Amino acid sequence: MSSKPSSIELADAASELMKGVAGWLLIGLGVAGLLSGSGGIVQQAGTADIIAPVLVVGFAILFIISGVLVNPRFRRRLDRRHRPSRFGRVKTVENRTRSATEGRREPCVVCGSRSKEGPVRRYRQEYVVAGVPLWTISEKHNFYCPDCALAELSGYSTGSTDESDTAKRTITETE
Repeated sequence: MSSKPSSIELADAASELMKGVAGWLLIGLGVAGLLSGSGGIVQQAGTADIIAPVLVVGFAILFIISGVLVNPRFRRRLDRRHRPSRFGRVKTVENRTRSATEGRREPCVVCGSRSKEGPVRRYRQEYVVAGVPLWTISEKHNFYCPDCALAELSGYSTGSTDESDTAKRTITETE
């Protein structure tokens, strides 16, 4: 069961949808303004009446930037940006902790036990231009149970049960 009531989830979904629509409308209006303003600049080139098309192009650029910043899909991509010098395929790994309130049991990639909580690693390969991910090529998730995650962080293995491993675990835990 989710931690949010269904009315709040519905409101969040509607809000994200409306922000997406507003963002795309701003981008569309900006592109239309950019095309008409640049056409006006070409027609009015060399005359004193060029100020109006230049203002239209300026507002068009402002609308396009605002649309990108309002749209949740573009914001998520901008949040995942890399160094501006990055171009081509980029591999990233993101870590987060899954809580029991999410309600889904996933199998651990190490021991296979099903757990509701523990760390999750997301492996993503993206195509990046100037540090901004344009599209995701592949995305995979690895789920870990709390015991296997603790074993990985502390440096011992839960898969082997010989005595030297147990001694290592005891030394590690007491230090």
